[in-house]
Amino acid sequence: MVSIALDAQGASVVRPWHDAADADFVTLVDSQNSFGTRYNLKAIPYGVMIDEAGRLVKAPFNVNVKNQKTLAMLEKWLSDPDDNAILLREMKPSNRSTPKTNAEAAARFQLGLILLENGKKDEAMTEWRKALALDPQNWIIHKQIWAVEYPDKFYKDGVDYGWQKAQLEAEKSEP
Repeated sequence: MVSIALDAQGASVVRPWHDAADADFVTLVDSQNSFGTRYNLKAIPYGVMIDEAGRLVKAPFNVNVKNQKTLAMLEKWLSDPDDNAILLREMKPSNRSTPKTNAEAAARFQLGLILLENGKKDEAMTEWRKALALDPQNWIIHKQIWAVEYPDKFYKDGVDYGWQKAQLEAEKSEP
């Protein structure tokens, strides 16, 4: 089993999930959301499949290692040498344009990550709230705010999706 993280914080957050899934594939943590920003991803968790040559063989997709279809797809890709070639052949250039990333929201999100890393939680939260106001459909920003404000709903016993739904409803009803 291998888990690779881009920073120590990412490793400590991902390792329990990786281990609980008994995953035997490499896990990369995009703790700075560089890939997410590049591909204008707005929700987590997402997965991508990159082959040993560094080629993207499957565009970003919702990943849930408890989902049997996801597991079967990953297992086939890891165990069948021909599957990589099939995925590469099947990958087609997108005919639709990628929505433009909100540059200011992305910059404020990044600034918040740096501020948090430097122990400035309140300033980080301020930047993330400004980013969310600029990009309200960005669930990566939204969940980052929640994870810092309510870590017990994310890290202690797993992600509490029921709490997230209730929290979202409560926030919608705020003036």
